Amino acid sequence: MKNKILTLILLASALCPGCSGWLDVKPYDQISEEELLESEEGFQKLLNGIYIELNSDELYGSTLSVEMIEILGGAYEIGDISSVWGDYLDLKDYDYNTDYWRGRLNGTWNKAYALILNCNKLLKNIQGRQALFTGHNYDIIRGEALALRAMLHFDMLRLFGPVYSLNPDGTSIPYYADETLTPEALLPASQVVYKVLQDLMAARAALLNDPVITEGTLMSSAGNGSNFLRYRALRLNYYAVSALLARVNLYAGQKQDALTYAVEVIRASNNGIFPFVDRSLVVGNPEDPDRIFSSEVVFALSHAKRSQLFLNYFNPARTTFTFRMESDLISKAIFGGGAETGGYQDDYRNRVNWSTSGENRYFYKYTDMAQTGKIQNTMIPMLRLGEMYLIAAESQSDVLANGTSYVNTLRRNRGISTSLEALTPELLKYEYIRELYGEGQLFYLYKRLFSKVIWSYTDSRNPEPSTNLFVVPLPDSETENRE
Repeated sequence: MKNKILTLILLASALCPGCSGWLDVKPYDQISEEELLESEEGFQKLLNGIYIELNSDELYGSTLSVEMIEILGGAYEIGDISSVWGDYLDLKDYDYNTDYWRGRLNGTWNKAYALILNCNKLLKNIQGRQALFTGHNYDIIRGEALALRAMLHFDMLRLFGPVYSLNPDGTSIPYYADETLTPEALLPASQVVYKVLQDLMAARAALLNDPVITEGTLMSSAGNGSNFLRYRALRLNYYAVSALLARVNLYAGQKQDALTYAVEVIRASNNGIFPFVDRSLVVGNPEDPDRIFSSEVVFALSHAKRSQLFLNYFNPARTTFTFRMESDLISKAIFGGGAETGGYQDDYRNRVNWSTSGENRYFYKYTDMAQTGKIQNTMIPMLRLGEMYLIAAESQSDVLANGTSYVNTLRRNRGISTSLEALTPELLKYEYIRELYGEGQLFYLYKRLFSKVIWSYTDSRNPEPSTNLFVVPLPDSETENRE
């Protein structure tokens, strides 16, 4: 089984030529596992293979970015016609027990834990072998693998675990820190959080010599040299680990720690590492805007076929379903409503990511820029600067009194000239929606806050929070494995 899982990753790496420019992956499916783990280049290729497999449809190439997880977060208006919407009708009702969704959830779980197993294979075999590596590459490879392991466990916890604010000691998921096929115990959610934080702290320590700290994201090719230490925004770099620490600590209610790590990323941005997007690249270039605000992305996946996300789900020319937000919700609340919801039409996020056709508004964040070959056309944002401003605001000791300045700074850099005089929980929630829409974070937001999912402008249509809604049952493949 272990060899089979590794082989799948090797083949995926070999068959993803569009990724090779960013990740230095070359075909090597004929290399034995033993040879792969005996050189620095082999460890680099194994790590790159894990990053590439994060783009699988079962994970962040669809299910945990723009599709299943966003439907659970109320991002799209799902109609009632079964011939059009099919199995999405069950998901809209939070029915996780149909054969189709049980199968889909099995696929997500199995893919995540297969990649965790490969992280553990790398970590086990790299241990104590510093002599194989040049420069700081031993620590950087080890740090990124630890961070990947933590991130995958955390997202499985957020999806399948209990509502943490209500039941932090509820039974959740296993945490695999060793290369083993023996089932680990299902742990209380608080213990999983502890292990995630341990891994992230170890990763952060290992990444103290990450070139992102002194040289920035290096988002260009080295020419004839190796790209392994370049394109740092496409790796779990030092600041991406800090951003994950902010996200995890906020999830666990440890707001002072969340604030500390969020501010660290904000300071890096102020020093030019993840600067706010230049206005001229967004609204000053109406024919070819940078819709993902790429300079602000702290960590993104590089997916050679990212354009399929738009074509498969959001393209107005589709003859079947098209994902879009309820018209009244977007026009009267998300990007309307003024002071009540904080929505304004001149918001960059509205001007470049949404287009009107008839009575409908269509989502364009994942449309390719016109200039081909741009790295921006491959990026699926996983962590961004705007979330750090919102975490910093929410983590203040008195959120409503002290968090406003962080939100206003973010809004000014979204083209909104009007400042909020005061912050409310609803305003903060709407700001998260505007900033992270289409990036797989809204369901987790509502689950963390244990609040209504905002599907509709008509509040009575929005489902009340409940554990049945927010706690996705463990997959069949996991429960059967324990019988």
